[in-house]
Amino acid sequence: CSSASATVVSNYGSVNIAAQNGAEIFFDETAQTPYFNYRDSSGRRHQVWFEDARSIQAKMDLVREFGLAGVSFWHIGTYFAQGWEVLTANFLVNKLPSPR
Repeated sequence: CSSASATVVSNYGSVNIAAQNGAEIFFDETAQTPYFNYRDSSGRRHQVWFEDARSIQAKMDLVREFGLAGVSFWHIGTYFAQGWEVLTANFLVNKLPSPR
Protein backbone atom coordinates (compact mmCIF):
# COMPACT_ATOMS: atom_id res chain seq x y z
CA CYS A 1 0.00 0.00 0.00
CA SER A 2 1.41 3.38 -0.94
CA SER A 3 0.43 6.74 0.38
CA ALA A 4 -0.39 9.58 -1.95
CA SER A 5 -1.25 13.17 -1.46
CA ALA A 6 -3.70 15.32 -3.35
CA THR A 7 -3.37 18.90 -4.47
CA VAL A 8 -6.34 21.21 -4.89
CA VAL A 9 -6.49 22.75 -8.35
CA SER A 10 -9.22 25.04 -9.68
CA ASN A 11 -11.43 23.93 -12.55
CA TYR A 12 -9.62 26.29 -14.91
CA GLY A 13 -6.29 25.18 -13.48
CA SER A 14 -7.19 21.58 -14.30
CA VAL A 15 -7.81 22.42 -17.94
CA ASN A 16 -4.52 24.34 -18.06
CA ILE A 17 -2.61 21.36 -16.61
CA ALA A 18 -4.16 19.09 -19.24
CA ALA A 19 -3.17 21.51 -22.02
CA GLN A 20 0.37 21.97 -20.70
CA ASN A 21 0.88 18.20 -20.58
CA GLY A 22 -0.85 17.32 -23.84
CA ALA A 23 -3.39 15.24 -21.92
CA GLU A 24 -6.70 14.34 -23.49
CA ILE A 25 -9.72 15.20 -21.32
CA PHE A 26 -12.28 12.40 -21.10
CA PHE A 27 -15.85 12.44 -19.76
CA ASP A 28 -16.85 9.53 -17.53
CA GLU A 29 -20.48 8.77 -18.41
CA THR A 30 -21.13 6.90 -15.16
CA ALA A 31 -19.72 9.60 -12.87
CA GLN A 32 -20.81 12.36 -15.27
CA THR A 33 -17.49 14.08 -14.62
CA PRO A 34 -14.47 15.05 -16.75
CA TYR A 35 -11.01 13.71 -15.96
CA PHE A 36 -7.56 13.23 -17.45
CA ASN A 37 -4.29 11.46 -16.76
CA TYR A 38 -0.76 12.73 -17.22
CA ARG A 39 2.81 12.09 -16.13
CA ASP A 40 4.85 14.86 -14.55
CA SER A 41 8.51 15.62 -15.31
CA SER A 42 9.55 12.97 -12.76
CA GLY A 43 7.45 10.32 -14.50
CA ARG A 44 4.81 10.16 -11.73
CA ARG A 45 1.30 9.42 -12.97
CA HIS A 46 -1.49 11.82 -11.99
CA GLN A 47 -5.23 11.53 -12.43
CA VAL A 48 -7.29 14.72 -12.26
CA TRP A 49 -11.08 14.82 -11.86
CA PHE A 50 -12.83 18.18 -12.01
CA GLU A 51 -16.18 19.85 -12.60
CA ASP A 52 -17.38 21.54 -15.76
CA ALA A 53 -20.74 22.82 -17.00
CA ARG A 54 -21.77 19.29 -18.10
CA SER A 55 -21.04 17.75 -14.70
CA ILE A 56 -22.84 20.52 -12.83
CA GLN A 57 -25.83 20.17 -15.18
CA ALA A 58 -25.92 16.43 -14.49
CA LYS A 59 -26.19 17.20 -10.78
CA MET A 60 -28.97 19.74 -11.39
CA ASP A 61 -30.81 17.10 -13.46
CA LEU A 62 -30.69 14.77 -10.44
CA VAL A 63 -32.27 17.48 -8.28
CA ARG A 64 -35.21 17.57 -10.68
CA GLU A 65 -35.36 13.79 -11.16
CA PHE A 66 -35.63 13.12 -7.43
CA GLY A 67 -37.74 16.20 -6.63
CA LEU A 68 -35.26 17.57 -4.13
CA ALA A 69 -36.25 20.77 -2.34
CA GLY A 70 -32.94 22.50 -2.94
CA VAL A 71 -29.27 22.30 -3.67
CA SER A 72 -26.10 23.85 -2.37
CA PHE A 73 -22.50 23.73 -3.54
CA TRP A 74 -19.29 25.59 -3.04
CA HIS A 75 -15.72 25.63 -4.24
CA ILE A 76 -13.30 26.33 -1.44
CA GLY A 77 -10.70 28.91 -2.36
CA THR A 78 -11.68 29.16 -6.03
CA TYR A 79 -14.43 30.71 -8.10
CA PHE A 80 -16.16 28.61 -10.74
CA ALA A 81 -18.25 30.84 -13.03
CA GLN A 82 -19.64 27.92 -15.08
CA GLY A 83 -21.06 26.35 -11.93
CA TRP A 84 -22.98 29.47 -10.97
CA GLU A 85 -24.18 30.01 -14.53
CA VAL A 86 -25.59 26.48 -14.70
CA LEU A 87 -27.15 26.76 -11.24
CA THR A 88 -28.88 30.08 -11.96
CA ALA A 89 -30.06 28.85 -15.38
CA ASN A 90 -31.83 25.94 -13.64
CA PHE A 91 -33.12 27.37 -10.37
CA LEU A 92 -33.99 30.54 -8.51
CA VAL A 93 -31.03 31.18 -6.20
CA ASN A 94 -31.75 32.41 -2.67
CA LYS A 95 -28.59 33.30 -0.80
CA LEU A 96 -28.71 33.10 2.96
CA PRO A 97 -27.58 36.21 4.82
CA SER A 98 -24.07 36.08 6.24
CA PRO A 99 -23.89 35.47 9.97
CA ARG A 100 -22.87 38.56 11.91
